[in-house]
Amino acid sequence: MRLLHDYWDILRGDRAFPNSSEIEVVDLPVSPGGVMLVDVAPNQMAFTLHWVGTDYVLWLRRDSTGLQLEDLPPSPNTVPFAQMLRRSADNGLPQTRSLPAVPSMTIPAAELVVLPLGGLDGKVARLLVGCAFDRKRRGLQVVG
Repeated sequence: MRLLHDYWDILRGDRAFPNSSEIEVVDLPVSPGGVMLVDVAPNQMAFTLHWVGTDYVLWLRRDSTGLQLEDLPPSPNTVPFAQMLRRSADNGLPQTRSLPAVPSMTIPAAELVVLPLGGLDGKVARLLVGCAFDRKRRGLQVVG
């Protein structure tokens, strides 16, 4: 997660956050499998999964690209994840959190970082989400 945060920090320079147009998934210093780009609606009340890495596809057992956050399968981690997105969209600051494993749903533990990206109006327009899944569960690759 540190590599992704450092990349974001270099791009932002002396600004609150970098512009979303500056982020290219292929240029990320981490495996794109553990990365998600989330579009933020202008009212910051809706989140659309713009790009979803393969680790998330394995975790969710489906490609969620293009879905709204509320369309994801419910789990004990859905609410904390939504809170992280909302906080980062609201205050323009990075968010980090550990999410516990949910064995009954075969969901591995994960470390998340949410990094805000700006739009043309200078407000948060997209969120860069990095995730390091617990390697011991389901053979997922650790990012960062």
